Amino acid sequence: MGLRVLCIVSILPPYPGGAAVCFGNILQELAHGHEDDLESVVVLTEKGCLRDYGGAVRVHDRLFRYDSTGLNNRSFFKQLLNYLIILFYILFARKEMVHIHARYVYARYIGRVVWLALLVTRAKVVVDIRDRFYTNFGFGHNFLVCSRELEEFYGWIGKKEFLPIPMSFPELRKDIEMGHRVAYIGAIVENKGVIELLDGYAQYLKESKDPLELHIWGQNTLGGRFEEKARMCGAVYHGAAAPGEVFDRILESKAVILPSSSEGMPRVLLETICCKRAFICHSSVKSLASLLPEGFVLKEITPREIKRAFFEVEAHKGEVCCQYDLLSHSRALVASGLIGFYKRVLSKEWKQKERYSIKLTE
Repeated sequence: MGLRVLCIVSILPPYPGGAAVCFGNILQELAHGHEDDLESVVVLTEKGCLRDYGGAVRVHDRLFRYDSTGLNNRSFFKQLLNYLIILFYILFARKEMVHIHARYVYARYIGRVVWLALLVTRAKVVVDIRDRFYTNFGFGHNFLVCSRELEEFYGWIGKKEFLPIPMSFPELRKDIEMGHRVAYIGAIVENKGVIELLDGYAQYLKESKDPLELHIWGQNTLGGRFEEKARMCGAVYHGAAAPGEVFDRILESKAVILPSSSEGMPRVLLETICCKRAFICHSSVKSLASLLPEGFVLKEITPREIKRAFFEVEAHKGEVCCQYDLLSHSRALVASGLIGFYKRVLSKEWKQKERYSIKLTE
C-alpha cells in the first residue's frame, strides 16, 4: 500500500503565479510513475483550478476564490469559510501525511488555529515555505524550504529540509528577437516592490537618451492605483501572463526585473536563465545574485537603486549565460525527493537532531 497524502494549496493552474505552477508541476509528476509509492493524493484548493491530473491525484476545488482573484473581489467572510473547510479536512481527512502551503499558517490568529489543528491530527505534517513571511512556531511539524537562502533564513526552525522547486523547460522559440525592453512578470502586490519599480522607472525615463521600455505582466491586486501609476510613468501593463507564454515574454525582453527582498527561489528568474537573458534581483537571492554582474544586483528596494539598474541593463550588450544547474529542478527529480522526504517523516529515522539532504543526482 502506498502513502495517503492530503495536499492543501491555494491555487493551481490555469491560474498564474509561481506557487500555482510549482504545485501543478509536482502534481503532474506525482500523478504518473509513482503508483508503488502513492495510494492517493487529495488536493484541496480554490474553485476553478485544473482537476484532471489522473493517477493517484484527486483535486477537490472547494475553497472559495481568494488568492486567485483580484483585491476588489476578495471576501473576508468567504476566506473565513475557507479556513473552516481547511480545518475540517485536516481533522477528518484520515490521511497519513498533510502537506500544506505555509500561507495558511501565516495569519497571526487563524494561522495559529491551523497550526494547532495540524498538531492534534494523527497525520504527519509538512509545512511548505516558499518566501520570507513565515513567523509562526518553528516546532511541532516538519518543514520544507525551496532554497538554501530560506534554509539559512529560517535557522530557528528545527526539522526542515531543502527541496528545489520543480520546473519544466520547454523548447524555446527561435523566431523571437530580443527587444529594447525590461519585463516584470509576477504578482502585483505591495511586497514585490512594484510601486518602487514604477517610481524608479519614471526617474530613469527622465535621464535616459535611449530608454528601455518597461512591460508588466501579473495579477493586479493593487487596483486602479497601480494602473494609473503605470500609465503616468510610461510603463505598459498587459494583465496576467498565462503560464504557457512566460518564456515568450522573457525572450522578447532584454532583461527581467524582480525588485523583491522576500523571495525564496523566484521561478521567473530561473526561466530567465533558461532563456539566456539578463535579470535584476535583490541581493537576498544569493544563489542567483552571485551569478550576476554587480550592477544588476539591487542592494535595496528604492527608486534610485532601480533607476541605476536600468542604466546597467541599457548599457549591456547581448545575451547572458549563467552557470546554474537547472537540471536540479527537474520535475522527476524533485518528485522523487518529495516522496523520499514523506517516507522519512513517517519513519522513525526523522529526529530533531538529524538533518537529511535530499539527493539531487540519480
